[in-house]
Amino acid sequence: MLYLARQAKVAIGQAKVSNAVAAASANDTVLGSLREVHILMLEREGMREHFYGGEPLPEAGPQREAVITLAELLADVMTSGVHVHQLIPESGSAGPWADYCRHTVENSPALRHLLRAHPTWWPPLLSVLPDSLLRADDHVRVPAHGSGRADA
Repeated sequence: MLYLARQAKVAIGQAKVSNAVAAASANDTVLGSLREVHILMLEREGMREHFYGGEPLPEAGPQREAVITLAELLADVMTSGVHVHQLIPESGSAGPWADYCRHTVENSPALRHLLRAHPTWWPPLLSVLPDSLLRADDHVRVPAHGSGRADA
């Protein structure tokens, strides 16, 4: 019986180590994806302000398309991070990640516009955001020509 108790204790210890490694690996993957989005922001002058500085979504043109595309990428990364932390709560960084997501959405009219336009596309991300962040209070301008697209 003593042998079985030791085996169980060793197995529990191995499971804890395995979970910690999985959490660190998953978190590193999400952070790597975030770094890639930040690199894309660096390639276009002023882009970061659309996500962290409250700069409004441009009315039209290539700049608008670039901001919307980066907003989609960033929403994907943030959703992946929330999902990973829901699957592996032992990671210890679920709280800080949710704080980052709330802060970023709060400071990005483009992200708020996108999340309001497509509320079913990123459900894990929406689960960590207060409803007040997604109220239509930004006065995001829609191009007059009406492209027929949901994100325009």
